[in-house]
Amino acid sequence: MAWFQNNAKPVILHVDDEYIILSTIKLILESLGLDVIQANTGLDAIKIAAKEKPSLILLDAMMPVMDGYETCIKLKRDPKTKDIPVIMLTGLDTVKDVEKAMATGANSYLVKPIERNRLKAKLENFIKLSPTDEPKKS
Repeated sequence: MAWFQNNAKPVILHVDDEYIILSTIKLILESLGLDVIQANTGLDAIKIAAKEKPSLILLDAMMPVMDGYETCIKLKRDPKTKDIPVIMLTGLDTVKDVEKAMATGANSYLVKPIERNRLKAKLENFIKLSPTDEPKKS
């Protein structure tokens, strides 16, 4: 059984310029029962996000032409995509790198290589799992 609410299946936009990373993360996300859309450039990610409105964006920090930081800034400035959570995925792991990602508007940060359970735990912070996870109204 999937770990999210059945009638609201999350769609994840994964952005990376490396085919092996795209393939690996797609397998992990699909094994979690998620739908996956992929892009290999920041510009494509911006277009796809505006059109498809994914539940969450996994964004590589280091890409040619438009890196993940610039892509995140543009996503967060666009009214159509500003509320979509962004998790920055990168091999960079210094405090400076994390601060830079968060300053661009990223909601979280995950260091490669990505392990399935760590990715799932990170996703659970942003994707509603079930109606019982909603805050109770008084």
